Amino acid sequence: MPNELLRRARGSLSQATLAELVNAEIYRATGRVSAVTSKSISDWERGWYSWPSADVRGALCQVLRAPSPAELGFEKRRVRRVDPHRAVSILDLMDDYRSEGATETLALPAGRSFAGAEVAAHYCDVNKAGQEWLMVTPSSDVIGSLARPDRRSMVVAVDNDRRHYISDGRRFVDRAGRRTGPEPISSATVIDDLTVGIIWATTNADTALLADDAQLARSHSRLAHYEKKLSSEAVPTEVPTLNPVASQWLGSRFCSRHLTRHMDRLSGEPFFWTREQRGEEAASWLLWSHKFEYLRRTSRWFTGMRRGFCIPEEEVAGSPRYERVMLLLAMALMEAFGIRVELSPEREHGGVEGFVLANEAIVANWLGGSGLWYVDASAPPPRRSVYREIDGYLAAGSLIDQPTAARRLAAMASYLDVSWQWFRRRCEELAVASVDDIAHPRSRLLSTLGLNTAVRYVAYLDSLEGDDLARR
Repeated sequence: MPNELLRRARGSLSQATLAELVNAEIYRATGRVSAVTSKSISDWERGWYSWPSADVRGALCQVLRAPSPAELGFEKRRVRRVDPHRAVSILDLMDDYRSEGATETLALPAGRSFAGAEVAAHYCDVNKAGQEWLMVTPSSDVIGSLARPDRRSMVVAVDNDRRHYISDGRRFVDRAGRRTGPEPISSATVIDDLTVGIIWATTNADTALLADDAQLARSHSRLAHYEKKLSSEAVPTEVPTLNPVASQWLGSRFCSRHLTRHMDRLSGEPFFWTREQRGEEAASWLLWSHKFEYLRRTSRWFTGMRRGFCIPEEEVAGSPRYERVMLLLAMALMEAFGIRVELSPEREHGGVEGFVLANEAIVANWLGGSGLWYVDASAPPPRRSVYREIDGYLAAGSLIDQPTAARRLAAMASYLDVSWQWFRRRCEELAVASVDDIAHPRSRLLSTLGLNTAVRYVAYLDSLEGDDLARR
């Protein structure tokens, strides 16, 4: 919620001027050099951070002649303390959490298919803070622990305002091996719904696919005979026992290959229908390597593509914000490839299998069915009539029907209850730092190409309007 009290108290002062006055007052009162910037003032006024450090609160009260921080709209959130022997939820780090030690176990939430995951968190105080980078000096013991191949780890930097910033342990060690002295962590990696969503989806998918990597490799040969069939439906008992994410990956890969083999049956401007309704499912577009290549290939084959989603209101209400952010990123990736995103909120549409409709209708479904996949190079007439009905429904009135990609994505953000202004700003910041600094998958089946493409597309959307970033 915006901090209107602070905004009114600032009056005619610019945010930059107020930041300079606050830094000067802190130096006068304490002798310490601070790094309050116009961005800091903006963040406080927008309500994104509600309790700056004691030095900052005192300086703001002095400069703006306020009797207390409460008069400037500041309030202290409840500090969460947990049993030191239990894992700490990464969600706690978005609040005013104080760690019980230098190392803790961070728990990443589970999902419908995600089993949840744990990573080791190594806390480091910030030695020097600027507007875009924080400098930390980890001990040799921390570096050694981060380099262990048998566990996932993160570096968590904590600034004076109790904001937490996160860096993938492996990437951090790689940089530390190339230089001496303090190590930089981008301020764009502040823990919020964007960074939590990316870490949550990447780590859960990576853990699941690595766990069944050998079984997936064996499954390819067992299922190879299906490649020659125009229509097929594989049941889970045909392959070794796989966890839910690995099963979905196997089905998705087969469907992508099926559509690619039969693209020459299609002409004109095809309509694609997809069944992802939540960020957990839609993260496959952002992370699974074969899906990124599938988008690249189909977007070069066709122009004027449309892709429809069914996301009922109850699915939005039942998803945490970090998961909804991932769904919005997946739709941004579609638009980056020049694919117009369309939305139906009708619950009955959610039960329709994935398909492509043009002069021909091709079925390719891997999500929400009873088997690993169901594909058909030529859908039967009764199903074609259903597909045409959905196509016509969305062509006549998509819930996010807008003339430009930016306005469609803004409409989608509104539907998902995600601040479009915040989302754009955070993508602009993260586009400079790169997603890889917070999410670095180990599985050969995953890539951050989709994530980075989506983030950069949103960041540079104004200059890219009418152009396709991903197809370059």
